[in-house]
Amino acid sequence: MKPLPLASALCRVLLFAGMAACSAPALAQDTYPSRPITLVVPFAAGGAADTALRAFLPALQRSLGQTVVVSNRAGAGGAIGATAVANSKADGYTLLFTFSTLATLPEQAIVNRQTPPFTLEQLLPVARITSDPVAIVVRADSPYRSAAELIAAAKAKPGEVTYASSGNYGPSHIPAAILADAAGARFNHIPYTGGAPMITSLLGGQVDFAVFSRSLISAQVESGKLRYLASYGTERWTRAPVPASLAEAGLRIDYVNWLGVFAPSQTAPEVVRRLQQALRAAAADAPFADIYSKSGGMVAYLDGPDFQQYWSAEIQQARDIIRKIGKVE
Repeated sequence: MKPLPLASALCRVLLFAGMAACSAPALAQDTYPSRPITLVVPFAAGGAADTALRAFLPALQRSLGQTVVVSNRAGAGGAIGATAVANSKADGYTLLFTFSTLATLPEQAIVNRQTPPFTLEQLLPVARITSDPVAIVVRADSPYRSAAELIAAAKAKPGEVTYASSGNYGPSHIPAAILADAAGARFNHIPYTGGAPMITSLLGGQVDFAVFSRSLISAQVESGKLRYLASYGTERWTRAPVPASLAEAGLRIDYVNWLGVFAPSQTAPEVVRRLQQALRAAAADAPFADIYSKSGGMVAYLDGPDFQQYWSAEIQQARDIIRKIGKVE
């Protein structure tokens, strides 16, 4: 056999190299995940998001057939962890597990005349895992017996009816601000530095009401120290002693605190589909659903175009209410 000319041999080498390069991404996607995945929680260990994820972890690891490492990167209301994931490599090995308040973070920076540390376009919504409905909560001895009475008092004396939140623009501030806007009432917002001092302030009578997720406050309600005034949405809760929905008070507003998974926006579709397959299976795990439902929340899995549409609506709602709240000191 005659030896190949140098040019012909070089062409063959380049051809084989090109074929190998083209097949590498497909091979990587076929074998994903081939190493541990990091799920960033942008809040402190022991908090609601962290606790929910650790309950979810066993089922998720079984579905993925791979180790999942939890990395708590708290700070700036979740912006530090979200920024880290937004700027990470889009290979499916660094993901974000966070609350729906993610939608508010860039707009918070804008209304406070700061440069947003990341944009929502840098993150791809992969799946919603849980949903935690919210309600107006008052002390057991509160004079207010309905949402209508509370709103009427706020309208009669603007700024005198007070409510607590876990912090500015947080998961208790946003729904209370939505309530005020829809009702045309002016409440006095008292921000605290987390859920625990917020509960303490309500129990101690420092504020008149607060908006809580069911999972956060169910124990205090069951003990008789606090009571629900009205739930958000159009239907009364069937698993808790809620006397009415806000719709029954003439306010058709809804709000839930949910937890979901996000990836860097350029993550390959094949990797996203594999993640969704694993997340869907893990969310259907009976032990996880039982653990989470006992806390007052519920599994509410959503992915694909439905979740994208839901996320787009959440972003718009968040932008609208943050702009109405405006700059806070």
